Amino acid sequence: MPFAFHFRRLMYIFLLVGCMYITFQIVRLQQGSGYFDDVDRSSRLKQINLMLHSSSAQTWRKLSAGGQACRHPQLEVHSPEIMKFIKSSPPIDCGDNLDWVRVNGSTVFITDEARSRLGNIQCAFTDILRVNDHSTHDGVTTQTHTEYNLEESDFVRVLCKTSKGEIWSNIMAGIRHDQDVLDRTGWDKLPRDALRLDVLMFGFDSLSRNMFIRHLPRTYRYLRETLQMIDLRGYNIVGDGTPQAIIPILTGKTELELPETRKRMGDKASFVNIYPFVWKEFQDNGYVTGYLEDCPHIGTFTYRLKGFDSPPTDHYARTYYIASAQEYSHHKKYCMGSVPRHKVVMNYVHDFFKVYREKPKFMFSFHAELSHDSHNLIGGVDTDMLEWLQTMNEEGHLNNTLLIIMSDHGPRFADIRNTQQGKQEERLPMFGFVFPPWFQRAYPHAMVNFRRNSQRLTAPFDINPTLKNVLHYQGSGKGNIRDRAISLFKQVPLERTCPDAHIEPHWCACLDWQEVNLQDSLVVRGAKAFVDFVNNLTESQRDVCADLHLERIQWAAKLIPSEGLLRFQKNADIDGFVADMSAHTVVTQEVYQLKVSTMPGGGLFEVSMKYDVKDDSFTIRISDISRINRYGSAAHCIEHSQHHLLPYCFCKAPLPQPPKE
Repeated sequence: MPFAFHFRRLMYIFLLVGCMYITFQIVRLQQGSGYFDDVDRSSRLKQINLMLHSSSAQTWRKLSAGGQACRHPQLEVHSPEIMKFIKSSPPIDCGDNLDWVRVNGSTVFITDEARSRLGNIQCAFTDILRVNDHSTHDGVTTQTHTEYNLEESDFVRVLCKTSKGEIWSNIMAGIRHDQDVLDRTGWDKLPRDALRLDVLMFGFDSLSRNMFIRHLPRTYRYLRETLQMIDLRGYNIVGDGTPQAIIPILTGKTELELPETRKRMGDKASFVNIYPFVWKEFQDNGYVTGYLEDCPHIGTFTYRLKGFDSPPTDHYARTYYIASAQEYSHHKKYCMGSVPRHKVVMNYVHDFFKVYREKPKFMFSFHAELSHDSHNLIGGVDTDMLEWLQTMNEEGHLNNTLLIIMSDHGPRFADIRNTQQGKQEERLPMFGFVFPPWFQRAYPHAMVNFRRNSQRLTAPFDINPTLKNVLHYQGSGKGNIRDRAISLFKQVPLERTCPDAHIEPHWCACLDWQEVNLQDSLVVRGAKAFVDFVNNLTESQRDVCADLHLERIQWAAKLIPSEGLLRFQKNADIDGFVADMSAHTVVTQEVYQLKVSTMPGGGLFEVSMKYDVKDDSFTIRISDISRINRYGSAAHCIEHSQHHLLPYCFCKAPLPQPPKE
């Protein structure tokens, strides 16, 4: 009996400890400590949908009062909070020794410069062939004193010797001559409702829009001023990491909505070829397709996922990077021979466009090596990126091309991510569109929508139907708010919120609206700061324009980062589906929106102003002020000389009356 009693006590204690452990693990997950192996995909998908449906979309729409529901933060490019982490980087230096061999399209040739300097050169060219996504093998070797034509592979191992015994070697990339691809593709094979555009997507890892402007200023200026790029100021990520950014773009779905492809699931996992990639549709409709990523060890579809069991596109550059990565130690850092490795990416895309000049093309290229783990190294690319764009433009390759310059997300690691603006920038990556001039003239309504959409809430899901519209154009008009994916050729509704775009609360960069008591001291200070700002605008006209005074504050709201954004620390699982919500990010900036009336004259204004918590100061921009009642002839005294000040001036002298007849 005593033995049975003690045994039962031990069992109860064991069960109690087990329950306590399970409870601890649940709490630990919710508070974000450690990692959670989220194997149950359907359960996680239900949780995400529940979270989206319980978000405050209706509250946002109500407070926006007919304006834009999602108000993204106005983030200063040179904010001190971020600039303390920013350093300039020089261009990548690969030395003065020029390569003996170069590539032009499908031809690999010994340079005239090398011949004149070194005399007779004989080179062995060995094709590099794909075995799978993780290994290669060598093909046939051809000896020549002149040039080699790529036919079996885009990639070749080169070993050259001079008559004096000098040796040079490298692995090189071009675009093979593939007659089957040439026969399958052509503009005559496109659907009738196609827009007849090439598509070139050129991506960078981990660059917010602001970080792109900071580190690639010359490139950004050329894109905006010469190529007339439309960059999406409100483009918001939908998940953590590159796959969660790229998969919705290329498939229109999240990873959880697609068949299981995670490596660790073993035989339950399919190869990612099973995904409905948009490039398949282009390939089926007469396009030649290409796909390049330059970091095979962290590939979007091979790091966690099972990769491709057959090449996903006509030209697939992973084979090159699997082979060349083993040779990196033989070259200067970030170089292959005398060529910086980021230029290998650019040259491959350039060769793709040269070889298929007369064919419809779809290319997705993604550079990660310099920007994935560094905030600053990408700055060394600015000159090369600018020159590449200029060459592509001057050679006519952009005359018929939809060029998309993009990133997956902003900086994700360490110091920057711990700041308020860093977290906001992580959610607002670079995403810009360049259209040929003829397209802008031929489709003016679509271009109007694109420009409007550049200021509205957009997301990766929207890019997928935009790409599909290149094949089957669906017209302009207005998008349906009930659709989580809206083609950017259509107008994105003003009332769209993060739940509408399938953006979970902790990924949403839209500012939360909070109505504020009109007697709040900061509200009163902000209103007075606004009146002072207006009076400073009209100071030069004080002899005719009255000094305004605050009459009444009619409405006030505060816009701050959402609680989800501030609490997000990192992902709590290895797939990026579960959030670690243990952070306590300090709010350093708030936005106040006020409606105020002034005297004399009864002017009614709406103004947005930024409040710097640390400096205890307000910043107001004239572009953020709206006069919302008519001012008529109140500014008659300056109407012919100071047109930009008309909303803010109340003339001291009354309007002269016309003489009586």
